[in-house]
Amino acid sequence: MSFEEFEALPEDVVAEYVDGCAVVSPPPDLEHQVVGGCLFVVLRAALPDAVTCHGIGLRTVRDGHRIPDIAVLAGPREAVWSGQVPLLVVEVTSPATRPEDLFRKPVEYQAAGVPQYWIVDRRHRALTVLGNNGSGWDLVLDLDPERPTGEATVGEHGVVRLDLGELFADL
Repeated sequence: MSFEEFEALPEDVVAEYVDGCAVVSPPPDLEHQVVGGCLFVVLRAALPDAVTCHGIGLRTVRDGHRIPDIAVLAGPREAVWSGQVPLLVVEVTSPATRPEDLFRKPVEYQAAGVPQYWIVDRRHRALTVLGNNGSGWDLVLDLDPERPTGEATVGEHGVVRLDLGELFADL
């Protein structure tokens, strides 16, 4: 399908545009929403001069259009499918999206110039922060049940203190 056909889909169809196809995912389950909501609150509090949002459209490479679970922007934007590069994007893995989140999206986000990619791995109760070095990703922070706390610096915008106990507390 062309991008024009994709844009003409009804508003209630939430989909990403990848390699000429509309990729439709089921709505996130409760655990996905709770974990994402907790991290959203943490990011918004830690980075008050940035704009933390969910469900925004992000243009990637080869005319790709993704919708990260959370994106943090340096400032407001006007277009739904903006070329503005976020400071960071977050994907919360789900059984249906895990391969995309771990293998395909990192390549697209890196090529699009996204400085940080955060992956919340629900299966392993872990959070990984990757930093874009221009030709791939560097490991910035890796939290898991054995190392549940840490900090990630987001450019000049601030430091985010993370605690997996708080992130997964309501589950």
